[in-house]
Amino acid sequence: MPAIDKDTEQVRKLKIYEIWVHTAERHSGPATENEPDMHAITKILARHAGRKSADIGELLNVVPDYVMLTDRGAARAAAILAEMGGDRVHDPDRVVVVFDHHFPAIRVRDAESQRATRAWIEEQGITRFHPGEGIGHVIFPEKGYAFPGALIFGTDSHTVTNGALGCFSTGLGHTDVGSFLAIGYNWLRVPEAIRFDLHGRLRPGVTAKDIVLHILQQHGEDGANYCTVEFAGPAIAGLCMDERLVLCNMVVDFGAKAGYIQPDEVTARYLEGRVDRALWQVETTDSDADYTGIIDIDLSRIEPLVAVPHNLSVVRPAADLGAVRINEAVLGTCTGGRIEDFRIAGSILKGRSLAPGVRMMVNPGSRAVMHQAIAEGWIDILMAAGASIGVTGCGPCSGCHQGMLGSGEAAITTSSRNFQGRMGSPEAGIYIASPATVAASAVAGRIVSPI
Repeated sequence: MPAIDKDTEQVRKLKIYEIWVHTAERHSGPATENEPDMHAITKILARHAGRKSADIGELLNVVPDYVMLTDRGAARAAAILAEMGGDRVHDPDRVVVVFDHHFPAIRVRDAESQRATRAWIEEQGITRFHPGEGIGHVIFPEKGYAFPGALIFGTDSHTVTNGALGCFSTGLGHTDVGSFLAIGYNWLRVPEAIRFDLHGRLRPGVTAKDIVLHILQQHGEDGANYCTVEFAGPAIAGLCMDERLVLCNMVVDFGAKAGYIQPDEVTARYLEGRVDRALWQVETTDSDADYTGIIDIDLSRIEPLVAVPHNLSVVRPAADLGAVRINEAVLGTCTGGRIEDFRIAGSILKGRSLAPGVRMMVNPGSRAVMHQAIAEGWIDILMAAGASIGVTGCGPCSGCHQGMLGSGEAAITTSSRNFQGRMGSPEAGIYIASPATVAASAVAGRIVSPI
């Protein structure tokens, strides 16, 4: 484990966390002389704990490469750091702060919170600060914070997105992150791994979002509790990075601790110019015995799917939901706000108009996506169809910005969750679907299949 100066006033004050750390130490014995077969994720965790090997179920003290704090998460973590007796961030160079949920501020309390957080960032010497540049889970890969072999924590559960780049990335609670800020490391239990082997080809109009909804339909919201979910198989090579990021983003929504895709040429092309390749530490899995389970998925059998209110695992074919009329369509969020999503939705909406009574809210996932969508003409196409273009951030996904639902209304959205009341009134209905299904439904005024 990393060395800690036990004489510092800050660490001596963290009595509760010290008990927690010592518990982890008792479970983290020395590496054995003959290293066992390990999954790539186990190797990443072992290396970040200063170990050559680790076993499934072990508790390891690990030092992350980066920790992401969102606008809401930064304020909470800073407060917890202070409550625990800490006054200085242990390693500010590892901290990345992203204002994405409530930026620009929509309430006075958000403005006050962000004002205080800005002062705290300056006081702590944190230089990696991205206010209003986009959703953390979109800009983290874009800006090169995620790369093969990295270890990343974040104050948002969808931090798992970064696993598409061959790293271990997961969300932590605010108390956990506050502890990291104080002493520079956290403990993790080494997870088991489940592999989904993707075969066949997706039909036109079917996307990565439909793959995830298919898994939720088949395995439920607790299908991979505290596991690493790896996506592999011959079909993975045909998925662009935007689609891979969607796959890993939503593994947390069926219980997983992390997502993972083995780095390949698609990874290399995406990261070119974003991160120094010398930072890569590509790990490989030793054998099939390192997986708790291996599940085959025939992509050619998947059709456009929709998760219906208020449970992600209650999934229906889009073609069977024609009786559901919609009031709002949402294109954006961390599972629908990348350039590939704009290309898919824009190609459907080109030369067409929203159905009467339907409003469409569009939130690009980042400024880079916004610039590219403008350059490729998709923003003009969406506006011509009647859509409203909003801020580059989380948008209406969890009631953060424009697009709240009233009682009795229904929205079809590219976001990741449909919990009751998440986007406004608890009497509204949220339907989760792909960008293709959202765009086609916006034109029809009811839920339809894009194929």
